Amino acid sequence: MKKLVKNLFVNRPQVWGVPLVCAMTVPIIVTQWQPSKSSLENEPQTTSLPPLSQLSPSPKQSAVTTQTSDVQKPYLKQPSQKKPEAKTEKLADNTHKSEVKKPLDPQPSQMSAPSPPPSPKSLAAAPVDYQPPPLEIRVAILRDAPGTTLGVSGQAVVSDRNNKQIKTLSGSQGWNVSPNGGSLSLGGQSVPGVVWVQPTEGSLIYVGDRWYRGKMLLVSQGNSLLVVNHVNFEQYLYSVVGSEMHANAPTEALKAQAIAARSYALVHMIRPASAWYDLGNTQRWQVYKGLNSEYNTGHHAVRSTKGEILSHQGGVVESLYAATDEIVARAHKGRGMSQIGAYELARKGYDYQQILDHYYPGVGLARLILSN
Repeated sequence: MKKLVKNLFVNRPQVWGVPLVCAMTVPIIVTQWQPSKSSLENEPQTTSLPPLSQLSPSPKQSAVTTQTSDVQKPYLKQPSQKKPEAKTEKLADNTHKSEVKKPLDPQPSQMSAPSPPPSPKSLAAAPVDYQPPPLEIRVAILRDAPGTTLGVSGQAVVSDRNNKQIKTLSGSQGWNVSPNGGSLSLGGQSVPGVVWVQPTEGSLIYVGDRWYRGKMLLVSQGNSLLVVNHVNFEQYLYSVVGSEMHANAPTEALKAQAIAARSYALVHMIRPASAWYDLGNTQRWQVYKGLNSEYNTGHHAVRSTKGEILSHQGGVVESLYAATDEIVARAHKGRGMSQIGAYELARKGYDYQQILDHYYPGVGLARLILSN
């Protein structure tokens, strides 16, 4: 196993160091593949894609800035960003989040929000030229699927795990993808069981019924399909914030949600759910819908808190949260943020740091910095 070590530090009034290790996937035996003669003679099977309506943002939505039958094993030689690894502060168990009903419409909570307390010591302002580390998160958007439809808004290159180009996809067509033991059927053509779909600059990828940023990894797992979205970490949060909170939620509540979501996701990058992906896209983890749930308000919340996480004693906090205080108490033993409660606190005048201090007492804010 090859490991590349980098130091990822967190910066607050007193500098906190978070040791993170960037881990690459382990190379193992690659299944030999040759296309059958019949598959090369078949015409590609395509379908029509629905209109690219998500490329024209709604009043709430932010404009998209262009940017054999053996189960395949994770050997991935590809140009993805390095993965962080660190000691984490495990403040709660891995309870499923399936009880959380989201997104939430802002509504009065039954909790009685106190007046805002004195503001905690603020995190020092980021340097003017600060940019979050260019991390890439792996999100499983389809698991155990019988197949799907794949498309691209512009162009995309399909390549194998050794980055050898197989074919080019163009816009306005939908390509049927299905697993076939140790290989995949892509538009009627047999391709290796693990392929990358890398869009050209400014293009988006369509999978199932949604558009996504980043690139896709398609994996045949016998008779089921796994699709993993490799996407910029901060851009991933645009969709999560819009999925987990209503677009019209108070700004300070959305900022608190952005930091909680960023910390939660970072823990799962350090402690991934699978060799193939860091976390899923459902309420079991945190909801991710691609461009379907990106809004201007969510973009603002992520950008205005860029790189900020919850940290305790130099570790990253797994910041659990749920819809209400009752669900937090039942599912997370009282440790976590109530989203409806965050709405109410924001309406009472709390800023996002005070909201986080209320729900994660004793936990501080930190900022991610990647140093060589």
